[in-house]
Amino acid sequence: MEALFYIGEVGLVYTSLYLIYFLMFRNNTYFYLNRLYLLLIIPVSFLLPTVNVQTPLISTYQIVLPSIKVNDVAVNKEVLYGWWDITFYVYCLFSAFMAGLFTYRLSGVLFTIYQIKSGKQSAKTLPFSFFRWIYLPEGIEEENKKAIYIHEKVHADELHSLDVVLYELAKILLWWNPFLWMGLNSVKINHEYIADKLASESADKYSSVLVAQMFGVNCSVLANNFKSKLLIKKRIMMMKTKRSNRLSVLKYALAIPVIVVAMVTTTDHATARSTSVVYQEGVDDVYDTVDVMPEFKGGMEALVNYLIKNINYPEAAIKEQIEGKVLVSFIVNSKGEVKEVEVKQSVNELLDKEAVRVVSNMPNWKPGEKDGKKVNVKYALPIDFRL
Repeated sequence: MEALFYIGEVGLVYTSLYLIYFLMFRNNTYFYLNRLYLLLIIPVSFLLPTVNVQTPLISTYQIVLPSIKVNDVAVNKEVLYGWWDITFYVYCLFSAFMAGLFTYRLSGVLFTIYQIKSGKQSAKTLPFSFFRWIYLPEGIEEENKKAIYIHEKVHADELHSLDVVLYELAKILLWWNPFLWMGLNSVKINHEYIADKLASESADKYSSVLVAQMFGVNCSVLANNFKSKLLIKKRIMMMKTKRSNRLSVLKYALAIPVIVVAMVTTTDHATARSTSVVYQEGVDDVYDTVDVMPEFKGGMEALVNYLIKNINYPEAAIKEQIEGKVLVSFIVNSKGEVKEVEVKQSVNELLDKEAVRVVSNMPNWKPGEKDGKKVNVKYALPIDFRL
């Protein structure tokens, strides 16, 4: 389930960043900046949801555990977990298909290169490049051949195939996102603009060469093919387009607030722990940090599993569309017992009551120690109820 949520967040971040490109940048002439932008939004989309943002939540004497997210799916755990399992398996099935398709296409390109080296290539194969490999068929006029070679050499020298492979790999996980498919198409178009620009500066009558090469057989969607019938007109127009205003570069800064918003909405917000403070409560001291911290039996993973399995989203809260983060504090005493459970940050009585119930019912912890003695330690646990 967590994996699907993560993939969904990755797709959301990518969609937001790509829409900026599509609406603001795709028609400008800063082709290299466009290439860099389209490349960077892939790793950024995968990394942002994994970032932990440190924010203070409560007073300094408490240790705040990682926030636990609770969805309304907890009401019918057995049934809904089954649906999540089915969804996950279907997702994995399509991802496996996309991985197989990528492997098949990659093998096709490598096989075509092998045939060319063996002198068995098809006469209909068009000029193409793949990483550093460049192929030009026989029978092309010398002047046209020079122009095409310059074009393909740009693809090869700048490793445009690397961009395409990166997007194809991303498609294995984000096959469901139509904006990623649009992004891959934008990458390929931008590659052609870069190659056309440099080739047109070095070869006469380059536009006529483009038109003359409109028909033929492509090698593969992974390779950079000189022919792009549907884009010939647009490529010629782009070569004649006046260079974009320098101030338009500032538009790229629009991605910054989108990244900030994406970070806030998709990242896990862990709370920074303050310095150790001791305060008096009754007879025994209660500590913040000690020599040996209390531990839930089985570790943090076991604690998370306990909470996920035992928290129920109140049905009345679902009907009333109530959600929010409840902050519960508690003490792990010198015997490992969970005591003095109370709500420090309230949302609603229904959610508060459920949060207190599940924390109060926690099994004993391994107690903390200070100076070789078992002591009381106070914790806080944020429980995020979301519909």
